[in-house]
Amino acid sequence: MPEIAQTADHALLILNELGEGIPLSPAELAVRLGLNRTVVHRLLVTLNARGYVLRQGALYRPGVAILQLAQVIEPDLRAIAGPVMRKLAVTTEESIVLHIPDGTEAVVLHQAIADRHVLQVSHRIGARHSLAVSASGRVILAFSAEPLIGQVLATAEDPATLRRGLEAVRTLGYSLSHDELQQGVHGVAVPIRAGAGGTATACLAALMPTMRAVGIERHVDALLDGAAQIAAELSVSRPDSGALPPNEGMTDDD
Repeated sequence: MPEIAQTADHALLILNELGEGIPLSPAELAVRLGLNRTVVHRLLVTLNARGYVLRQGALYRPGVAILQLAQVIEPDLRAIAGPVMRKLAVTTEESIVLHIPDGTEAVVLHQAIADRHVLQVSHRIGARHSLAVSASGRVILAFSAEPLIGQVLATAEDPATLRRGLEAVRTLGYSLSHDELQQGVHGVAVPIRAGAGGTATACLAALMPTMRAVGIERHVDALLDGAAQIAAELSVSRPDSGALPPNEGMTDDD
């Protein structure tokens, strides 16, 4: 593993912990992260001065500088996907989430929450999980290049079962999940692919509570139409970009 800067790593650990959405004191952060309280306090002062955390009394939460950074992550994808996702949230009456791959993980880039029901599902923007987990993770992985698939399989608890599952996803063109990342939550996801036969540069998923999950496949056609629209518009904005770098080179024969 490449050598890392310990101070920078500790600062990022603090930001990740605060990113869970709960304001915390230096003492609480120190306990959660197993760090020296004085070190945590000094890093918080620095992050606060740069706008990466905000202080509310004795507690700290993420600052606006993080939001500014977030705006430059895949701006064209978010700009194109946003209107499509809002329309899907209205037509499906469920939460629509956009994930992108980052190495062997899927990261939440954007979401659109429907307001039809009181009980809705949501994700934290920036939340990440293994590509081996959830409908979103597996649909990205299923339409990824073999080297990435092999990398994820190498660390999977049951590689054979996961590979069979990925083959099923490729056959169906979508992936299903339930009670994986959140108990009582079901998901159906489709890939956003870079051209015909290309790899998955992202995915769209509809998430819902168990009480509304019967017949979840009814949302597949709408999601596929949305994914196709996003892919078509991306091909115009990124005429030479193709797939994201980690997944280059996949064809239908892969």
